Amino acid sequence: MQHDIGTPHAKYLTWANATVGFAGEDVLEIGGCSPVAEIRTRRPKSWTCFNLDTSAVAAFNRDAAAAGCSTFRALEQDAATIEGAARYSRVYSINAFEHIRDLRITLAKIRQALVSGGKLFTVFGPIWSADVGHHLSIPTDEGPIGIFDGVLKPWEHLTSTPEQIYARLEPRLGSKTASRVIEYVFSYPDLNRLSEADHMALMRASGLSPVLVIRRKAPQQAPAGGVASRTRELLWVLKNGSPGLLEPVSAVLRFTLAFASTRLRRM
Repeated sequence: MQHDIGTPHAKYLTWANATVGFAGEDVLEIGGCSPVAEIRTRRPKSWTCFNLDTSAVAAFNRDAAAAGCSTFRALEQDAATIEGAARYSRVYSINAFEHIRDLRITLAKIRQALVSGGKLFTVFGPIWSADVGHHLSIPTDEGPIGIFDGVLKPWEHLTSTPEQIYARLEPRLGSKTASRVIEYVFSYPDLNRLSEADHMALMRASGLSPVLVIRRKAPQQAPAGGVASRTRELLWVLKNGSPGLLEPVSAVLRFTLAFASTRLRRM
């Protein structure tokens, strides 16, 4: 699926382009289709999207054809099914890794798809162990309920049972809506429900080398015990090969400058 409704593509592309570089590179995008107009300004050699959203794939291919970008394409394909020899020098993914069911296989496929020295840039979250890792987003008769609407208390999806949450919500929201909240939080199929520790363990086992790891944290402390984590989002830059001695330092500096530039544009 594509999970990029409202995604600030220009911001993320700016971060990635500054940190790993897209100019002249063969780029694979996983779990989304960035706007063709934004991609073109970064001057990649080619751009391939793997996305399970049929309409997003069709729109990307239509826009690429209209812009005359013959090396841009989108495929309705799961990243876990990548086959063939290494051919991509960059992999880019935004807000997808918290949804991918078998992230271990996907990371293995990414490593297989990357040429030696190729890099992955990904930002993803909220992860399951975060305060809002439930991703609650449902329509109701009274209007939509969203992730930051406060229907669930921070980390409540980790610290309370479904029965306890239902008992608290039912008097206020009614049986129908309370039941839908429980169903979404605990049964929605497009969340992998991996904790921060799970994600980091998978990263270490992937065979890709960390160049940059950044954690964006919630303002309050996580409850002690269990898998609850203050980290909401993770940013990874991973390399297929060993980073040079100064490569991590350089990545930090380049990302910091790009991050600052996108913050200034909002002012």
